[in-house]
Amino acid sequence: MEQVKIADHKRFTAQGKEFVFLTRTGTIFELEPQSPAGSVLDHGTAGQAFTQSDLSTIVEGTDSEKQALWSDLLAGHLLIPEGRSAREQPQYPVDTPINTLVLHVTQACNLMCRYCYHDDGNGTDRFSRSMDRAVARQAVDFLFDNSANLLDLVLVFFGGEPLLNTKLISDTIAYADTKAEDSGKKISYAMTTNGTLLTDKVIAFIREHGIGMTVSIDGTRAAHDRFRRFPDGSPSYDVILPGVKKLLDAGMTKPVVARVTLAKEVGDIHQSLTHLLDLGFAEAGFSPVTSGENGFMLDQVQMNVLLDQFQTVSDLFVEMALENRFLGFTNLVDLLVNLHEGEVRHHPCGAGIGMFSVDPQGGLFLCQRLTHDQAAHMGDVFNGFNRTKLAAFRKDAGLSNKKPCDGCWASSICAGGCYHEAGIRQGSLVSPNLHYCQWIKSWIETGLNAYARLSVQVPDFLDNLSLLRGHEPLPESII
Repeated sequence: MEQVKIADHKRFTAQGKEFVFLTRTGTIFELEPQSPAGSVLDHGTAGQAFTQSDLSTIVEGTDSEKQALWSDLLAGHLLIPEGRSAREQPQYPVDTPINTLVLHVTQACNLMCRYCYHDDGNGTDRFSRSMDRAVARQAVDFLFDNSANLLDLVLVFFGGEPLLNTKLISDTIAYADTKAEDSGKKISYAMTTNGTLLTDKVIAFIREHGIGMTVSIDGTRAAHDRFRRFPDGSPSYDVILPGVKKLLDAGMTKPVVARVTLAKEVGDIHQSLTHLLDLGFAEAGFSPVTSGENGFMLDQVQMNVLLDQFQTVSDLFVEMALENRFLGFTNLVDLLVNLHEGEVRHHPCGAGIGMFSVDPQGGLFLCQRLTHDQAAHMGDVFNGFNRTKLAAFRKDAGLSNKKPCDGCWASSICAGGCYHEAGIRQGSLVSPNLHYCQWIKSWIETGLNAYARLSVQVPDFLDNLSLLRGHEPLPESII
């Protein structure tokens, strides 16, 4: 007789109702009071095997009702056959199409942010080279040549400070636009800037080409100027503010978002978020620094402070959503959209699959944060991928090879965590981020609670969040 086991899952309550998140499928459903499914979940923990005959002793009802329940639980993946892997990891051959390249158009920067992962700890940038026209055009060719049948492609301009090489950016966009027109594809652009070079001319160029902008700004003047300073030690907030305001008032076709780096101490998240949104940013996202210098990292006490503040801001987000108001808290928006779309991750991000980073010499790396890390070097835009190394990375980085993640209900959302942080904290790009495992589970629980509250009271709001991220509304379904 077929044996089954209860799938990895997380039970939680919100608004006085009980919900279940299924790891394997990314599904969230409400458990009705005294529901047969709840009785089955009460029978044992995930991984405990039992048979259909056992089911008849767990739930009440006629034989036909029990048979229907058995079939429904199997179809809904709450029960899975014993021996079947909880994760059926997709295979990504080396010729998997790519849709995004991050171009490091320069490694030079006119700021000296002490927490920067490009900093050598002595106040000097180790990397000051700039990309030339030949490399940039070859990178564009590489993107189109390796995009297969994908129609929507993305170029991201990164640095250093990319606006130090505006001439190359302009030339690259003109070249890529022509390639897109000739190939029948669409290409869009994004850029991350420190905001120091946002002149009227630059802003007009950004607007003309619809470049999606992310500005690195650490919140209020006091928070920003702690570490984001010029090489002579002078603060940068008052220098960037006029240009940032002009950018925000320029009527961009895409939302302008802020990226906040948190170092040494968390500070007041809500105050920084409010400040940035009041300036006119559509959203702001907060990220603890990942640096080889322990002096800048948040310790466990500060990480717990951060979690408490994230939870407080998330409660405010829900309260505003219930009034049909939007709070641009990127961290929660991304998590809610992930939950709403039912995304199941086998790798933590698209790095090394659909996205690569290109250094000024044309080297291909897994992502922008790992550019110049030889462990993440996967070939170059002139000769193509190192097929053996890339195939090995994709296999080793997959969730099914991260044994500490086995049985974790949050694994399909986290997938082991950031490669760059794993390299810094765990010594290997493909190791799971065990140092913040409990933290990320607590944060996902916060997201699940917020999701359930919204799904009960304002379900359309979740559809609108998905639309904000470019996803189509989900069809109505009954679970």
